[in-house]
Amino acid sequence: MSEHVKPDRVKCQRTLPAGLSSPSDAAISRLPISARRSFGATDASHRTAQVGKSGVAWGLLRKADALLEEAIGAGDPADRFRCAYLAALRGAGAVLAAAPAGAGSKRKRSGNAWVLMDAAAPAFGAWSKFFAGWSAARAAVETGVSIVITDSDSDAFFAEVGRFLTAVEDFIGQDASEHLRAS
Repeated sequence: MSEHVKPDRVKCQRTLPAGLSSPSDAAISRLPISARRSFGATDASHRTAQVGKSGVAWGLLRKADALLEEAIGAGDPADRFRCAYLAALRGAGAVLAAAPAGAGSKRKRSGNAWVLMDAAAPAFGAWSKFFAGWSAARAAVETGVSIVITDSDSDAFFAEVGRFLTAVEDFIGQDASEHLRAS
């Protein structure tokens, strides 16, 4: 009989800056009601980041920035929202690319970027919940279902995606600076 040994999860004590550890209260208040109910209070001081090195993460972050720039030029609020949401997805991909191999649970691996990001980098748990709360709206916009996204909602969402991408950049940059100090 062979024993299956689970590798230990790699953890470090880095956390996100306090101002970037979660979406703003104003942004949370704009979530659809069903998502707001599931958005519990979180304590950023106990969350840790799990980081590995990856040039892929920087490439995904550049793509996220390009999508956010595209959102600026979109005239329709739903199009601005869609581009900003896609930018956030690329940001989640960057976090996942920077997370160490084996981070998160190996059981029933989800295809949902927000679930994967939450498992691989718990420091982004509040962001995962926030963006997951907007997933149905994004799906509706993508499929052409009639949904009302106001200019105000779209602009506020855009701003939160910008804050999220700043947090992602800090997260990836922490890993790079640790490797430079170690050399």
